[in-house]
Amino acid sequence: MNQLQRDKLAETLIAEAYICLDRGDEDDAKSLLRQSVKVRFHDEIEKIINGDKDLLGMFARMQLDKDPDKKLMARSLIQVLMEDKRFLKMYKPIFSVIEEDEEEN
Repeated sequence: MNQLQRDKLAETLIAEAYICLDRGDEDDAKSLLRQSVKVRFHDEIEKIINGDKDLLGMFARMQLDKDPDKKLMARSLIQVLMEDKRFLKMYKPIFSVIEEDEEEN
């Protein structure tokens, strides 16, 4: 799949995420958003998994951006990475998974 096809698929997934959110289905909306980020940023995710720490640092910093869209996208990308076994194998000593319940308290 080329980047244009990935971009179109990502846009479709985001549109569906908004539909789910409008009807109150937050879990499906979050899942679709993560899938969209995974599709759209496939190349970047692969670079990070293959050791690009500068790119990882950029996305980690974006989680604190004032732009809510950038912040949401960066947090979704980090979540996608945290679900990837290859990423966890490389970075497990540095990162740990915090359950959503723990994060809210």
